[in-house]
Amino acid sequence: MENKIVSLPSIEKTIKNEELILKIEGLWVAKTAKNAEPLCLDLLQQVLPQALIFDLSSLKGVDTAGVWILKRMIQSLKSKGHQVIFQNETPTFQALSSRLENYQISFTPLPKAPAFFGKRLVRLGRISIEIIKLTRDLITFLGQTTMGIFRVISQPRSLRLTSIIVHIERFGVNALPLVCLMSIALGLVLAYQGEEQLRRFGAEIYTINLVSISIVREVGILITAILVAGRTGSAITAEIGIMKVNQEIDALNTLGLNPMDILVIPRVLALIFVMPLLAFISDLAGLLGGGIMVMASLNVSPQLYIHRIGEAITLWGFWIGIIKAPLFGAIIGVVSCFQGMQVKGTSESIGICTTRSVVESIFLVTIADALLSVFFSSLGI
Repeated sequence: MENKIVSLPSIEKTIKNEELILKIEGLWVAKTAKNAEPLCLDLLQQVLPQALIFDLSSLKGVDTAGVWILKRMIQSLKSKGHQVIFQNETPTFQALSSRLENYQISFTPLPKAPAFFGKRLVRLGRISIEIIKLTRDLITFLGQTTMGIFRVISQPRSLRLTSIIVHIERFGVNALPLVCLMSIALGLVLAYQGEEQLRRFGAEIYTINLVSISIVREVGILITAILVAGRTGSAITAEIGIMKVNQEIDALNTLGLNPMDILVIPRVLALIFVMPLLAFISDLAGLLGGGIMVMASLNVSPQLYIHRIGEAITLWGFWIGIIKAPLFGAIIGVVSCFQGMQVKGTSESIGICTTRSVVESIFLVTIADALLSVFFSSLGI
């Protein structure tokens, strides 16, 4: 089979009787559109006289794409005030051109790409809108969860006690080794760093006060909440997310069962019940770790260490940490279940929502802890 040589499109300019004649040559078809369009764009950038004559006598072939490009160029020239006259139009060109008369096919300039600052500003705006929508949905979910808890309290028969006990074992009992280990390590670090700083002033004995007050009031419950958010919160989000991917939640709705009562409320109540116990164990483990470091470095007897703890910690100082625990548990439970319900149906969505669950839980717990610390300090507690 013989190879066909494609005649590339071109525009030849000639001047006759002080008139500019633009001769359209070659093949103006879809195959050569990538060569024809730059010619039209280049012509539009040039300074041209008012009257223009397009000669189509040398046009070897044309299809809808070629006519589209030519008509688009003609409309752009007319919009600039030029008078355009066609000569030697072929029947094919006239037929295709008549079909495109009702279309606005002028060259539309592409919008300029925003500058570096503009891109960052647009991205900031989009992120802000996403955060606002996420906050709105989270508040709505919190309201639904709160109403569900009050409904369960008013109707004790609807309380799924077995499910709550199972979740307490998973979230609390199984987490005890990790909480104890981290709290002991944290107590050792606090005691070591506190002793190093207080030794400069000859007040290293007050390391006991520093360790006991900081662990019982703030550090113990905060490290417990962070561990629970990373361990339990991520597990809740992944579990509910997989159920949503497998359409198990849709199946519950089809059976007339409320997923809020079956999936969300038992997990939230379990975290509310178990967090004070974990916080108490974390306080004991943190004091144990601090005591090991203090007794090893300061040669303090266990009796003196326990006595100084009793002097440093007040009753309110102990209860402040315990009071925060149910609130932190509720925050972790609501955020984790909410993100689990946000899974869209893919494995990638499960990973994204699990990460968001941990980050948002830790962020909200930290904000709540700061606000409560300011509140209790303002009350003089």
